[in-house]
Amino acid sequence: MRSIKLTQRNSKHRQYGVAVITALLVVALGTITIVSIISRQQYSLVREQNEGLIQASRSLAVSGERFGAAILFRDIEQGDREGTDSLEDDWATTIPPIPVDNATLQGCVVDMQGHFNLNNVVDAEGNADEPYVDQLRRLLGELGVDVTKADAIVDWIDTNLDATLPDGAEDDYYSGLTPSYRAANAPMVSVSELQLVKGFSSQVPEEYEDYKLLLPHISALPVTQGKTPVNVNTATPQVLSALSDFLQPLGSDLSRWDSSAYEDYPECENIFDLDAEEAPDSLGGDAKTFEPYLSTLDFDAEAAPGAGDEVAPAGSYGVTSNYFQIRIDVLSEAASISQYTLLERNNEGKTRVVYRSRDTL
Repeated sequence: MRSIKLTQRNSKHRQYGVAVITALLVVALGTITIVSIISRQQYSLVREQNEGLIQASRSLAVSGERFGAAILFRDIEQGDREGTDSLEDDWATTIPPIPVDNATLQGCVVDMQGHFNLNNVVDAEGNADEPYVDQLRRLLGELGVDVTKADAIVDWIDTNLDATLPDGAEDDYYSGLTPSYRAANAPMVSVSELQLVKGFSSQVPEEYEDYKLLLPHISALPVTQGKTPVNVNTATPQVLSALSDFLQPLGSDLSRWDSSAYEDYPECENIFDLDAEEAPDSLGGDAKTFEPYLSTLDFDAEAAPGAGDEVAPAGSYGVTSNYFQIRIDVLSEAASISQYTLLERNNEGKTRVVYRSRDTL
């Protein structure tokens, strides 16, 4: 009988121990669950706060973009310098740092028709347009970049699938890369697309250096309404030199490029990192001064002293612009973004967004 009682007592002790352990496990699991729920809530709150800050920064960037568009509209409305566009216009200055709530907004406007439009190298049918291809080759030569790289750029944009000899590239080249992809065979949307083209890869240091050399002098503008002319009042010396063989030795003397407009905003100037070229005194300070000079360089060989060929293709240069890039930086302790917006401005001053990107051109 005593043995039975001891056995029952031991059984009760074991049951009590199992109950205690079970209770501890339940408490532990409950604690873990509660901690997990609280952690997820905290992560969600932080994520929502970050998303809110990012959205606020983006809204500020769009506001800065609209401010730049308003400056461009006022430029047309006022019609200064007989309606021409030059680096003496109000838009060619930095948007000063503006404190907004807990952030700072600043930016600049850059005339993209002061650059060579890569999409000009093909005609309306998508075939290589040799006068403009020659301009691209001259530009590469001015910058010390291998001129044969122009072939790969043309192949990327033209509509045919035949690689230009000797250094062009089509799908057969790009499909062999890792990762593989295909040639666009269409106009470029952004200059950063050039990094996909043979000879300008950001994965190869030497090629990426060539890309950075070319970046301050090129654009990727729409050509749906025809080729975009170079604005000689805002063009870099190298872009002017590339217009034709006749102008090649004159680019530095004729250029009115002046980076001092962005000296208060190094971030903007660094995108278009050029040494300022002082315009000769003979050109004066009026944005129209260059136009009469170019008008004397008519496409009649007799009108261009010492030139046996035409000075530049008809319509390849002018003194007005329709495409501008606005860079807006929003700086704060919580979030900082850079926004690049390509605007098209019509003759009435109204603008439309061609594309908008953040933190990359």
